[in-house]
Amino acid sequence: MSLVQTLELLDRAREYVDQGEEFLVDQRKIVERLERRGQDPLDAILFLEDLEEVQEEYVAHRDRLERQVMRLVRPE
Repeated sequence: MSLVQTLELLDRAREYVDQGEEFLVDQRKIVERLERRGQDPLDAILFLEDLEEVQEEYVAHRDRLERQVMRLVRPE
């Protein structure tokens, strides 16, 4: 993969990570609101856990792309 292609993918991956963080914040607020109201937050918590797992994958992919960019910029 070329440097330009990798940088484009990295840009997209960073956007996904940023969006994922926003989704996590929103879902945590939903869980807190349900708990404050005395409502069952189980489904919201399970969904939050799913979001956290996906976010970990997004972050790992972004990190791999960042390492790839560094290898392309500074080949050994």
